[in-house]
Amino acid sequence: MLIRDRLAEVFRDEDFADLYPQDGRPALSPARLALVTVLQFTEHLSDRLAAEAVRTRLD
Repeated sequence: MLIRDRLAEVFRDEDFADLYPQDGRPALSPARLALVTVLQFTEHLSDRLAAEAVRTRLD
């Protein structure tokens, strides 16, 4: 939670708006996806392990 709170200022959905089509909205927050990617890299997790870590922490 601390990392998310500190990086919330760095990753904003508006910064990723041009990566998505104009006629819809993404299912997940692009800023949240970027944060997960950074945490995945720092923890040296595979895609599967990162997904499991996110699911576990959402419970």
